[in-house]
Amino acid sequence: MARQTLSLDTLDQFDFGKASAAFSMALEKAVRDCLDRPGEKKAREVSLVAKLTPVLLQDGDVVDCEIGFTIGCGVPKWQTAARPVGATTGGQLFFQELAPDNPDQMTVDDFAEEGGEAAE
Repeated sequence: MARQTLSLDTLDQFDFGKASAAFSMALEKAVRDCLDRPGEKKAREVSLVAKLTPVLLQDGDVVDCEIGFTIGCGVPKWQTAARPVGATTGGQLFFQELAPDNPDQMTVDDFAEEGGEAAE
C-alpha cells in the first residue's frame, strides 16, 4: 500500500487501528454511561491525545518523529444517597437493614433476639 498522510481520517489504518479502536471503545463507554445514568447531568469526556517525540541523528538533526496516542474516558463518579448510621465507641458503624433511614429502629426480629416473643 502507498504511503499515507496521518490524520483523523486515516487513524483507523495506522498501527493496525489500535488508537482508533481504543477511541471507539472510550466513546462507547461514555455513551453507555449517559444512557445508564440520564439523571447525571455532568459531561462525559473522551479524549485522544497525540504525543510526538523527535527522532534525532547523532549531529542533532531531526530525521523523523515517533507518535503515541493516549485515549481517555472520564465519567462522573458514581454515588449513592447519604443514609444515617449509628456509631459505637469502638469505632464501628451500624445500620438497620429494614429501616435504612433510622439505624436505631427496632424490628420484630430485634425484639425476639432480646428475649421477647416474636409476633407470628
